[in-house]
Amino acid sequence: MSVDLEEIEALQKARVDPSTLTVVGGEEGLTLRERFRRTMQYQKVDRIPFFEFGYWDATLTEWHKQGLPPEVDNEWRAYEYFGIENWHTAPIHTGLLPSFPEEVLRADDERIVARDGARCTYEVNTKGHRSIPHYIDFGLKTREDWVEWIDRLDPTTPGRYPDNWDELAARYNKRDYPLAVPIGSLIGIPRNWIGFENIAMMCYDDPGLLEEIIEKLCALVCGVLERALRDVEFDFGAGWEDICFNSGPIISPRFFDAWIVPRYKRITDLLHRHGCHVAWTDCDGNIVPIIPHFLRGGINCMFPVEVGGGSDPVAMREQFGTELLMVGGVDKHKLAEGPAAIEAELMRLLPVVEEGGFIPTVDHRVPADVSLANYKHYLKVKRALFGCGKKRPQYDEALV
Repeated sequence: MSVDLEEIEALQKARVDPSTLTVVGGEEGLTLRERFRRTMQYQKVDRIPFFEFGYWDATLTEWHKQGLPPEVDNEWRAYEYFGIENWHTAPIHTGLLPSFPEEVLRADDERIVARDGARCTYEVNTKGHRSIPHYIDFGLKTREDWVEWIDRLDPTTPGRYPDNWDELAARYNKRDYPLAVPIGSLIGIPRNWIGFENIAMMCYDDPGLLEEIIEKLCALVCGVLERALRDVEFDFGAGWEDICFNSGPIISPRFFDAWIVPRYKRITDLLHRHGCHVAWTDCDGNIVPIIPHFLRGGINCMFPVEVGGGSDPVAMREQFGTELLMVGGVDKHKLAEGPAAIEAELMRLLPVVEEGGFIPTVDHRVPADVSLANYKHYLKVKRALFGCGKKRPQYDEALV
């Protein structure tokens, strides 16, 4: 059954018990930064932040055929068009510096084969929509390779910070939006450099090398962040792992506890000493089996909570309680099914939103089978139901 938008707005206005609900009135005039911080701290807000994940190029192409203005031709212009709010990430370099030379090895009308800045060879489809790169060879395989990488992971290398960092820091300290400090990756990036099968073999053939790589990345992040955390008050640390299939993580909990948890604890302890108590990681797939281990390492916020991959925010809140924060969790496939499915999905998430510690967004980029009309309906219902950006009339036209 379709839920009437006026009925939803009436329900929103009728929620008047501040002792039981987080998303209620009474805290008007908050900045986006304040809304984010209070939501992540289970405090009352006038509305939650109006975040979203993003869009595939093929999705925008399809939407142009359905009436999206042609000038809305990339993700950031789409955010502006739809009135999506966003966080910022400080431009601090926590990866290979300098990276290895990139080069195109061959290209035709259907695909490009290239070598990236980590000496990994990949191919991408150039016909149709943008695809995730398919890697066919990897740059870090042996101790001999590693020798060429070590100096590129030095936290003191010039270029880790932009030349105008002092100016940026002064501006950041006057901001009204959420700001993240990058906290890197301890196993997802090494998996990309080494390859999935290769890293599994390395665990047995040369575990000392793998641990050395992980330790080097941890030391890099801690070394680089000291300056940033002294200069700026950050709202959260943002990392990336992507180490889970829909069937579960690619590494064992024992491996995670032995090699990853203690090093994440060093990173998050550093954040905590500087007043930053939210640390999230971007990890698709079924993350549930390793959430307890992330939490032990101080990574307390999961993104994008991919429902189709086995990570359901309602079940996760029941299992892990308010210790776990979440951003994401709206099943992207429901958006293709039409208004009734969209409304049912958002209503399903309402109790978790009201409890706090959860900012709903589509659980990955919006796929091309979602119509523009359905996506507009999703945003309209989300605004009405969760109070997201209802007082931004300049964007109303985009949702008609």
